[in-house]
Amino acid sequence: MTILIPAYNPDEKLLKLLDELQGRFEHIVLVDDGSTVGKDIFVEARSKVDALLVHEQNRGKGAALKTGFNHIKNDDVITADADGQHTPDDIAKVADALKFQREGLVLGVREFSGKVPFRSLFGNTWTRWVFFFMTGLMIRDTQTGLRGIPKELLPRVAAIPGDRYEYEMAMLADCKHHLSRPVQVGIETIYIEGNATSHFNPLLDTIRIYRSLIQFCVSSVASFVLDNVAFAVAIGILDGTGMVRKEYTLISLIIARLVSSNFNYLYNRLVVFKTKGRVKRSFVQYWMLVLLMGAFSYAFTQSMAAAIDFRGVSITLIKIVVESVLFFLSYKLQKRFIFKSKVDKKQ
Repeated sequence: MTILIPAYNPDEKLLKLLDELQGRFEHIVLVDDGSTVGKDIFVEARSKVDALLVHEQNRGKGAALKTGFNHIKNDDVITADADGQHTPDDIAKVADALKFQREGLVLGVREFSGKVPFRSLFGNTWTRWVFFFMTGLMIRDTQTGLRGIPKELLPRVAAIPGDRYEYEMAMLADCKHHLSRPVQVGIETIYIEGNATSHFNPLLDTIRIYRSLIQFCVSSVASFVLDNVAFAVAIGILDGTGMVRKEYTLISLIIARLVSSNFNYLYNRLVVFKTKGRVKRSFVQYWMLVLLMGAFSYAFTQSMAAAIDFRGVSITLIKIVVESVLFFLSYKLQKRFIFKSKVDKKQ
């Protein structure tokens, strides 16, 4: 078993942690992720670890972890933070659980009791529920850096895309494909100096973490606008042809949906999920999903409107609720089946 510690601009707390770990764990690997200060810390730390791996420039925590994984290759790995927020006792708890967990991750999860900085409490609570709606996994501490990874899963984990904090969230999302759900071990909640030493940027790193969902929202909004513009243009042209209103409305709806759905497919494939190849198959699957979602939207909206006796414009409220639920379902189906990533295919 190897303890892997990624570090960026560390201080004396890293040396204290290494001293405490030396007597309890045989193998420790340290990664310097392009630090600009604290070089003297790494000089002193070199004699306390099996290997010191160095990035010439800062590449992000995800990249530092993957550098460590690729170096270790064939050991169980426990990742821990360099700022003293993970105690040797808690690392040992994860190590003990990892001996029996061979088909999934072990997570050291904080209980968030006592004096917790507001941004940390709010960020973890919000992220926990968003993550649950996206993946179906309830992780009590989605931002924990204390994780046990069995060697059987190490190649898969090392292949997950991402270089910064979004990589850790992607690692958690990948857990839904493991044979065993993550084991969550309670650990002490420690915030040093109000968590001031954290390199996590609440805005930028949250955007990175939920990039695909945010882009999926952008895609959906853009497709909605395009759908209505195409409908307006088509109905404006057909209005002067002498057709019955029902006919040109139906034709305009079909034209608008063809334009917006094809745009949505291309945007999702190339920008949101960045999928290459499988064009014909994914195109057919996408259109099957479009038809299926349309049928569900119509059926649920009509049945709910009839059940609660909504009529006229008020039915729009039901439609919004129904399609909001279908939006998340559509995102999960496209990500899981239609635009499946290389990592997903390995399981």
